[in-house]
Amino acid sequence: MKRLESLLLTPCVGLGVLVIGCGGGSDTGGTTPEAKPAASAPSEPGVADAGAAEGKRPARKRRRRRAPKAPQVRGLARVQILAPETKVEGNEVISTIRVRNVSKGSITGFSVSEYWYDDQGNATPGSSRTHRKPFVPGEVLEIELRTTKNSKFYQNQFEFSHANGEVRATVVKSLPKP
Repeated sequence: MKRLESLLLTPCVGLGVLVIGCGGGSDTGGTTPEAKPAASAPSEPGVADAGAAEGKRPARKRRRRRAPKAPQVRGLARVQILAPETKVEGNEVISTIRVRNVSKGSITGFSVSEYWYDDQGNATPGSSRTHRKPFVPGEVLEIELRTTKNSKFYQNQFEFSHANGEVRATVVKSLPKP
């Protein structure tokens, strides 16, 4: 019998503590003056009464609505590119590519790899870059690839990919500025 009483008594005590802790007691209007602090007159004009604000919750910050995200591209993604510009600065070869997403969804993990070859077709070290944020439809990126200069460099090739498949790039004559 004691076990049954303790099983029934424990939830009731827990609920009572929860109600009291949250300030959810009933207010009958018959409170004594000691129970509620008296409101004092504001010392300066325009200053809110501290006693009147008691019992009210502080104002919450409004959450900003984010623009709806485009669904991710799975499989083949389509991009448009300008012909890459390659220049030599000191000890580095810098290739700059402007890319625009023309797919219907965002491209996650978009990456560009540059491969260099010597005059006999043997591969030499290149570089790659991954865009960390989702590449949304219509967005234009300017990607810069830096590779240490090598006297054997003859020709380069670019490869595009993303986290969920392959990328088909089409060369166009112009793109808007990023």
